[in-house]
Amino acid sequence: MNTTLDPMTASSKTLCSSSLTTDGKLVWLTHARRACKRIPPLWPLQSFVAVNPFVGLTDRPFVEVCELMQRVTKGGMLMSVEYFRQQFASGRINSRDLEEALARSDSELTVAQLLGWLKQPEMDPGAGIQSVAEIATASSKKNWSDFVTQEVSKWCACYCDEGQAAWRMPWKNQPLYTAWKKAYAIDATPRLLGLGGIHQVLNELPDKSCEAIPVMLDTLAVNADKVEDYLHRLLMTLPGWSSYLQYQAGRQGMCKDSLLDLLAVLLVFEVTLMKQFKTSGIHETWFHALTGVKPETGLMIQKQTLWHTALEIGFQRELCGQFKKAPQDRMTPGKARPAVQAVFCIDVRSEVMRRSLECVSAEVETLGFAGFFGMPIEHVPLGQRHAESRLPVLIAPKYRVREQPVCATPEEERLVRVKQQMARCTAYSWNAFRTSAVSSFSFVEAAGVSYAWHLLRDSFQWGPWVDKTKESCCTELILNSPNSLPNNPRDTSFKAGGIPWDDQVQLALAALKNMGLTENFARLVVLCGHGSNTKNNPYAAGLDCGACGGHAGDINARVATTILNEASVRRALEKEGFFIPCDTYFIAALHDTTTDVVRLLDAEKVPPSHELDVQQLRLWFADATRRCRDERAPSLGIYEKGGLQVENLIIERSRDWSQVRPEWGLVNNAAFIVAPRARTQALNLHGRVFLHNYDHQSDSTGSTLELIMTAPMIVTSWINLQYFASTVNHRLWGSGSKVTHNVVGTFGVQQGNGGDLQSGLPIQSLHNGDAWMHEPLRLSVFIEAPRVNIEHVLAKHENVRQLVNHGWLHLYALEEEGKIISRRDLNGNWQMA
Repeated sequence: MNTTLDPMTASSKTLCSSSLTTDGKLVWLTHARRACKRIPPLWPLQSFVAVNPFVGLTDRPFVEVCELMQRVTKGGMLMSVEYFRQQFASGRINSRDLEEALARSDSELTVAQLLGWLKQPEMDPGAGIQSVAEIATASSKKNWSDFVTQEVSKWCACYCDEGQAAWRMPWKNQPLYTAWKKAYAIDATPRLLGLGGIHQVLNELPDKSCEAIPVMLDTLAVNADKVEDYLHRLLMTLPGWSSYLQYQAGRQGMCKDSLLDLLAVLLVFEVTLMKQFKTSGIHETWFHALTGVKPETGLMIQKQTLWHTALEIGFQRELCGQFKKAPQDRMTPGKARPAVQAVFCIDVRSEVMRRSLECVSAEVETLGFAGFFGMPIEHVPLGQRHAESRLPVLIAPKYRVREQPVCATPEEERLVRVKQQMARCTAYSWNAFRTSAVSSFSFVEAAGVSYAWHLLRDSFQWGPWVDKTKESCCTELILNSPNSLPNNPRDTSFKAGGIPWDDQVQLALAALKNMGLTENFARLVVLCGHGSNTKNNPYAAGLDCGACGGHAGDINARVATTILNEASVRRALEKEGFFIPCDTYFIAALHDTTTDVVRLLDAEKVPPSHELDVQQLRLWFADATRRCRDERAPSLGIYEKGGLQVENLIIERSRDWSQVRPEWGLVNNAAFIVAPRARTQALNLHGRVFLHNYDHQSDSTGSTLELIMTAPMIVTSWINLQYFASTVNHRLWGSGSKVTHNVVGTFGVQQGNGGDLQSGLPIQSLHNGDAWMHEPLRLSVFIEAPRVNIEHVLAKHENVRQLVNHGWLHLYALEEEGKIISRRDLNGNWQMA
C-alpha cells in the first residue's frame, strides 16, 4: 500500500491501473470500517429517540474527542468564549468553580489565565481536515462542496424512501453504492454542471463498495495515519445521512454495509474532483489540510474544557448542598400505608409532576422507574398488521401484544380490522392521486378550494381537541391468546402473539423488584406512562417516552397493570415472597407532558370497591396538573394569572399547528439520581433531574444496581449528550429551524427542499429566541449505594466503565442518607465532594 505518493502523481493515476495487493486492500478497508464506527445511528421520525452523537467514540477520553472533533468538523463540540463570558458575568460560574476545575485536571493553567482568555477575541482554530470538494470550492468559482451535498442527498432520499415518493427507485433492492452507480451512469446532471469526468471514474470502478473503496483510497494516496480522520471528515460532511444509514446498517435484514456504501459514493466525487483539478494546485493544499488544525488550537480546547467543567461544578455543588441540607423524615417504605402509590417514568418532566402530586396530599407516595415498566413488548394497534416496538432502542422486544375492541367476538373484531384497513387503503390511494406527477396539478385546480375549511379550522383551532388516550378507553390488550397474530415467515424471533403465563409472572416479579415496590402496597397503585400532544410536528416522537422507543407509555402501563391485577399471577408472586394485598388495585395512567393532564386508562374496569379511591385520585391529579402548569408557564412565555387562563393557553399551544415550542421536552437535563425517594422528596429539582427509585439494602445481590447502571444510566447519558451536542454545535448535531423543515421519505427532515438529512434537536427545542434554554452539562449521576457495589458493576461492564473513566459523565456515591458524598475521579479514585 502506497502511503507517501506525491499528490501530483496520485491525481494522474488511473483507477484500473491500481496494483493493490490483497493485504493492501484489506488495510484500506479496515480503515474505512473504523471510520464508519465513529458515526452514531439516527432513528426515523416515527420512533425518534435521543442518541449519544459520540457513541462510537466513548472508548476515548472526552478531551481527546474534543480535539478530534475540532479536526474533522467545523465548530468542534464546546461552547464559545462569548458563552462563557456571559456565564461568568451573570455569576453562573465563579472563580471558585474555576479553581475546582483546575484541581480536577492536570493542567498547568491558572485562574488568571482562564479569566484572561475571556478578554481575548474568538480564535479561529483553522479549517481542520478538509475534503477535496471543500478545497476545490475554495480555489474555484463553483461551490463543489454544496454540489456534492445536494447530489448525494438527492439519491439517498430516493434510495431510502419508505413510501412518500410517488415513483420507486428501480434499483432499491440493491446495495446503495451499486444502485447509485447505475442511476448516476444515466444522470446528465454532473455533465451539465461541469463534472463530466465522473462517468469515466464510475466505469473504471468495481460495482461493490468494499472493492471500490481501497482502489480510490490508493488513488488519493492518503497517509495511513491520516486516513481514518479524513474518512471521518468525509462522512461528517453529511452527518444526517451518515447517521441514518448507520441506523439502517444495524437493522436486522438490512444491508450491513449501508454506511460503507455512502462512503464509497463520497469518495467517487473526491477522486473525480482530484483528477479534474490536477493542474490547479489544490492537491498540495489538500495534502497540507490533512494535518488538521493550528498548533495553538490545543490550548484553546483545554481552556474551553476547563470552563465547561467549571459550569458543571457550579451545578454539582448546588445539588450536593441540597442533599446535605434535606430533611430525612418524609414518607419512606415501612411507614403508614399510603393511599396511593404512583410510579412515573424517570423522565425529568415527571419530577415536576411527582413533586406537585406529593404537595397535594401526604397520602401519595411516588416512585421513579423506566417508563416501559419492564414490559419488553411490540404492540399491534387496533386494525393494523405491523407492530411498534414499545421499549428502549437498546433492547430487543420479546413479546407481541395487540388491541381489539372491548368484548368483541372474533367476527366483530374482523370487521373492525377490515374497516380500518379499507380506510387506510382509501387514504393511501387518495394521497397517491393528489401527489402523482400526472394528476397533482389538475387536482389543485379542481379541488384546492375545498381545503379552505381545513386551513381555517386548523389555523383558528376550531376543531375538537384530540386526546391520544381516547382510543384506549374502548379497546383491550390481548396477552394470552396464542393465535393473536398470524405467523410471520420473515420473523421467527416472536411467538404468534401474547405473553405466556410463566413469563407474565417473571415480568411482574422483575418489575416490582426493580422499581422498589416490594412491600407496603397502597390500595391504589398507578403506573403512569407519559406522552405528548402536538400538531404538525415531525419531531412529535422526540417528546414521547424514550424508554418506549419514541412512543407514549400508555400501552406498557396497561400491559403491566393487566398482569399485576391477574389473581393467578399474584398467587405465583406469593411463592416468591411478594405479598400484594387483596385490596390493592393497579391502574394505568398517561401523563400528557404538553398539557400536564393525567388521564386514567381502562377506568371502566375499576371494581366498585375502589371507585371512591379513583374519584379522589382524579381530584389529586387535577390539583397537581394546575401546580405543574403554573410552574411551567413562565418558561413558555405565559405570565397570565389564574388557573383557567393558564390552562387555556397551554392547551392552545398543543393544538396550534404553527406552534414551534409546544413544550420544552427534556431541556436542561443535568443529573440522574438513583436513590430512595426520601432523599429527594424535599427538594425542588426544577425538572432537571432523572429520578430512579433504588434501595441498596433490598438489593443484596446487586442485580438491580447492575441493571440500572447498564440500562437507564446509559439511556439518560444518551439523552443528555444529545441535548449537549445539539447545543454546543447546532449546525452539525442539531436539526435547524422547524419553520423550514420538510419531511423526506417519511423518516426524516431536510431544511428546505434538499440537502443533508437533519439530525438532533430543532433549535426551537433548545433556544427561546433570546437565549439558550439548555445548559450543556455532562450528566452528573448520583447513586446511593456502597462504593464497592458501584465499582463491581464498573469492573464488569466495559461500556459503562468507559463513560465514567473517560469523562462522559460524572459519577457520585451517596452514603449515610446523602450526608456523605464522594466523587469518582478519572483515575478511579473517590474524592469527598
